[in-house]
Amino acid sequence: MYLKEFDLDLPYIEDTESIESLMELQKCDYKEAAKLDYELNWKWRRRSFRLETRCITAMFERLFGKYKTNDCWKVLIECVENISEERIVNDSGVCSAPIQFSLNNYLAKNEMEKKRAALRLLMDGLEKLALRNRWAIEPFRKTAIQIEELGYVNEWTWKKMVKSPNKKYNAKVICHHTVESMDIFISILQRDGAQVLLEKVISEQPDEFAYAKHLGEIKWESDFEVALINKKGNEKCLVGIEKSR
Repeated sequence: MYLKEFDLDLPYIEDTESIESLMELQKCDYKEAAKLDYELNWKWRRRSFRLETRCITAMFERLFGKYKTNDCWKVLIECVENISEERIVNDSGVCSAPIQFSLNNYLAKNEMEKKRAALRLLMDGLEKLALRNRWAIEPFRKTAIQIEELGYVNEWTWKKMVKSPNKKYNAKVICHHTVESMDIFISILQRDGAQVLLEKVISEQPDEFAYAKHLGEIKWESDFEVALINKKGNEKCLVGIEKSR
């Protein structure tokens, strides 16, 4: 089995006061009120935290590749205010470990600080798991150093460049994954590599399930126009350059 996925999570912690208030208001039992409290007060926080940290965890995955283990294919680090029990769990190949974390402190940070915090949380959790599972820690540290050296910028080229019909230009799709969004650009270059156009064509939620649908095919429509076509083939983003170039 190969370890190849990494994520940070914000597990739900029951708020007894809020739950009891909902029990009285909704005339329901504790279990139903806890479920309602999660839906109203926690679900969106958990989703937002996962989206904001995904740029770093996805970057870690892309640079790390994969690592052979006995029984783990994904790492899930649980970020909690208080660690009541230092337990490491393996649930069907998903290994999780708790890390102490202040949501309020995290929310007060700027974008770069949030990226640094996400990497630190991931590495703290990985060090726990590596020690318990007897994994070599160096591959994980090497990937963290790469992220630092790249300035925490998660940017890559999707697929290969495509050549224009007149052979004068090449076009490529650049994906830039940030805390707030996934920005997708089309870049057009001359044969000598000089860039003549860089245009943002899509800004989407910073999550694979949100932006993957836009990445179907990059195709030249003419000598001077290139399109990014979605996976269904029913939408396209078209950009072009002046014919006089």
